[in-house]
Amino acid sequence: MTSSAPRPKSPPAAPAAAPATLPGTRLNSLTGLRWIAAFAVFLNHLTTLLPLPHTDAVFALGASGVTFFFVLSGFVLTWTFLEGDRAGAFYGRRFARIWPVLAAGALLPLALQLPGVPDGETGEVVLMAVSAVLLLQAWVPGWILGGTSPVTWSLACEAFFYALFPFLGGFALRRSLRWLAGAAVVLVLIGWGIKVWLWEAYPPQARPAFTGMDGLIFGVYSPIARIWEFLLGVVAATAVRKGWRSPLGTGAATTVLAAGLLVLWLLRDETWRAFVVYDALGQVTAPLYALVVVAVAQRDMSGRSSWLGTRPMVFLGEWSYAFYLLHFTVLFEIASAVFDRKSIIEFYMMPVEASWSNAGWALLALGITTALCALVYRFYERPLELRLRVRMGSRNAPRVESTGLEAQRDPV
Repeated sequence: MTSSAPRPKSPPAAPAAAPATLPGTRLNSLTGLRWIAAFAVFLNHLTTLLPLPHTDAVFALGASGVTFFFVLSGFVLTWTFLEGDRAGAFYGRRFARIWPVLAAGALLPLALQLPGVPDGETGEVVLMAVSAVLLLQAWVPGWILGGTSPVTWSLACEAFFYALFPFLGGFALRRSLRWLAGAAVVLVLIGWGIKVWLWEAYPPQARPAFTGMDGLIFGVYSPIARIWEFLLGVVAATAVRKGWRSPLGTGAATTVLAAGLLVLWLLRDETWRAFVVYDALGQVTAPLYALVVVAVAQRDMSGRSSWLGTRPMVFLGEWSYAFYLLHFTVLFEIASAVFDRKSIIEFYMMPVEASWSNAGWALLALGITTALCALVYRFYERPLELRLRVRMGSRNAPRVESTGLEAQRDPV
C-alpha cells in the first residue's frame, strides 16, 4: 500500500498489471501459426493413407492441431470482440467466413467418391454430406467420422461455439482477472473429467471393435466434449485484453509445449494412447497451446518481428482453412489410386504397410493441396466472404473504423 499523502516529486507507483489492451492490434503471427496446425493435421492423416516408416507416433500428435484451432478460435473471436456488436451481424460474419469453403469441402469429395459407394448406402452417404453442409454432423454420433470427408465434423463444433459466443464475449470481459484464472483451471479440470469418465465408461482396449461405441465417439468429437477448449481460448484472450501478461515468452512456451508432446510420445505404447478415441492428447495440449498463443500474441503486441508474421507464413495461414478442409480429399484420392482402395473405411480397418515409397506421393499430395488452396482462397473463398460480409456482417459497434478489426480474421 502507498501513502495517501501527496508526493509531487516521486514517480507514480507501478500498476499491478499492464494497462488494458484495446482489441485493435493485428496479430499476424497467429495467422502463421494456423498453417503449422493445419500441416500437423495433414501429417496425422498421412499415418492412415500414406504411412511412412517410424513416423506414426510422431505424426499422430498432429491430431492435436484441431485442439489448437479450437483454442485459437476462442482467442481471436474474443480479441476482436466489441461491446455492442449485434449478434445477427456476428453470425453473418461467421457464416461468410466458414460456410462457402465448407460447402466445397463437403460436396467435392462426395462427387468424387459417390460412384464407388456400394448399392444401398448412397442415401446415407449423401445425408452425411448434407449434415456437414448444414453444420449438424457432429451432433449425430454415427455420422461424426462418416461420410466422404471426415474432417468436416469440427466445423459443426465451431458453429456451436459461434452460436454461444455473443452471449459469452461480453460476460467474460466483465469478469476479474482472478475469476478468469479460476475459470481456466475449472475448464482444464472439465476437460480431464470428460476423458476420465469416458475411460470408466469405455475402458481402453488394445484392439477396440469400433461397434456400439457411439457414446465414446460422441464424447470425444462432439461440440459438448470440445467446448472447453474453445472457452480456454476465450479466457486467455480476455485476460490479455484486461492487462494480464504471461511470464512465458515464445521460446519458453514452445519449450513447455514440446515437453508435453515428448511425454505423450514416450507414452505412445500405452493402451489409452493407442487410439484417438481414448487419447488424452487434447487434455494435455489445450492449456499448452493457450500459453503459446498468448506468448505469440504478446510478441506481436510489443511490435517485435517474428518469422510467423512474414508474408509467406501469413499467406500460408490464410490458405490454411481451405487446406484443412481439402487435404484429406487430395490424400485419399491419391492413396486410393496407389493402393486400389475404394473407401475410407478400408484404410482404417485394413492398414496400409508403411513404406518410404509413399514419401513421393505424400509430397505430391502436399503440393497439390497447397496449390489448390491458394487458388481457392484467391478466386473463391476470399471474394465470396467479402461479398457475404457486406450483406450480412456489418458492425454497429463504436470504433470499428479506427481499430481495423476486419483485418484480423478468426481461424477455424
